[in-house]
Amino acid sequence: MRFHVRIYLELAAFWGLAVCVGLNLSRPTIAAEIPQQARKAVERGLEFLQKDVAKWRKDRECSTCHHGTMTVWALNEAKSQGYEVAAEDLAETVKWTKGRLLERIDLPRDTRPGWSMVSTPALYLSMMALSVPTQDSISADDLKRIAGHLLRHQEADGSWAWSSAPAKNRPPPFFESDEVATLLAYVVLSPLVPADPLVKSEISDARERAAEWMSKTKPSDTTQAAALRLLVTVHGEVPAKNLPLEIEPFLGLQNKDGGWGQLKDALSDAYATGQALYVLSLAGVRSDRAEVSRGVAFLVANQKEDGSWPMTSRAHPEATPSKNPVPITYFGSAWATLGLMRSTPK
Repeated sequence: MRFHVRIYLELAAFWGLAVCVGLNLSRPTIAAEIPQQARKAVERGLEFLQKDVAKWRKDRECSTCHHGTMTVWALNEAKSQGYEVAAEDLAETVKWTKGRLLERIDLPRDTRPGWSMVSTPALYLSMMALSVPTQDSISADDLKRIAGHLLRHQEADGSWAWSSAPAKNRPPPFFESDEVATLLAYVVLSPLVPADPLVKSEISDARERAAEWMSKTKPSDTTQAAALRLLVTVHGEVPAKNLPLEIEPFLGLQNKDGGWGQLKDALSDAYATGQALYVLSLAGVRSDRAEVSRGVAFLVANQKEDGSWPMTSRAHPEATPSKNPVPITYFGSAWATLGLMRSTPK
């Protein structure tokens, strides 16, 4: 605890000095200490993720969206960023996670209430493959099979849905809304669209119907939805010249403490902050930009001794927040680690 207090006070003093005297946060003499602390935080975060997934596998066996999908994403990102990742650990985690994903991915859509929604691992693992081009955990054949799953699970109105599941089984922010599911599917299908816009395909048709649904749906004001809307821009759905116009409002969601909250005016947390930093990196925002540096400092200051980050469960209005902190802690810690890796290159 004393360690955290000391680090927090040092960072607070640093940012207070920067504001008071107008320091250029991109100067190496001023900013060098924060990236060094961030890289240590990444190493501790990766250690937590791998220890916790080993415990989960022993206790629960099933991979789940958090201890399977997010681990594969974090380890692949770490490998691409130059962090040491044991090949056998990554391979075993991928095999375990894909077993859950691929054993049912080719089946027809299940029409039972609560069973007919899109596969979350399918969305997130394909997003990982798109975000980490050097990864080889998800093959081209895997992505083709995932695309088939997405085509079969698109709703008649053009969206992709999680809402068919009971509210207690789709807690936010991960299962936040059908808007989030649709934005994810829309982005991950983009590499499969024919290069010639005059060539029609099932993929391009599905995305056109999704775009129409999104144009008629009021955008939510959550940080996650805003981040995914920014990714739509990143992947070329609007002219590149408009990208800065999308980035600035997203930066405006940042709280005074340097972090981002899941909801407007919500307290900053690791999930929203890590995700925000990761997406800003994908959007080409420089790591020495002041807003990014403040986000990094927030995550460094709030990491716990065991390498995780504190998180609080929340629920949809008609449901009760989960009393089990393990899933949201793992999600938040994974996103914090991912955001730090992309914002402070090794």
